Amino acid sequence: MAWTIETTRDAPGVSAADVFRLYADPATWSSWGHNATWAHAEGLLVEGGTVDVRANYGKTYPCLIRRLVADHLLELEVRPPLLTVVQTYAVEDRADGSRVRHALELSGRLSGPLRIGGAPWFYQRLLDREVARVISLAGTHGGSGAGGSASDQTHAASRV
Repeated sequence: MAWTIETTRDAPGVSAADVFRLYADPATWSSWGHNATWAHAEGLLVEGGTVDVRANYGKTYPCLIRRLVADHLLELEVRPPLLTVVQTYAVEDRADGSRVRHALELSGRLSGPLRIGGAPWFYQRLLDREVARVISLAGTHGGSGAGGSASDQTHAASRV
């Protein structure tokens, strides 16, 4: 059983380019990602490449770059034991700034028990904070301040 959660938030005054700069630089991932103490890639990110990410609980995982659309989308796949986790980071330009979307899709043998055990609620909270943090950092980086408000935020949990 696969399931997906996501958070999408409008970021007035924050450019998509400033958000994507954070996605394209693994050295920043620990400052906004919910489960990274550090991340490292050899060279530039490319489809089919990997980024080594150290999880908050001490394990390092190679994350496969499944999709990369310059200035718009980064999709990673990581395979901890009995799970496949696909992480999607997307940003689009808006007339007044950008729209940021982070999603997690979990599948594999443990995905069902995790869903029943309350993981969607737990991960939803982490994604909400993650999106707010990346917007804040991108706003600070771009000199335009953090944008968006709680009313701009939407989240969804769904079965795949």
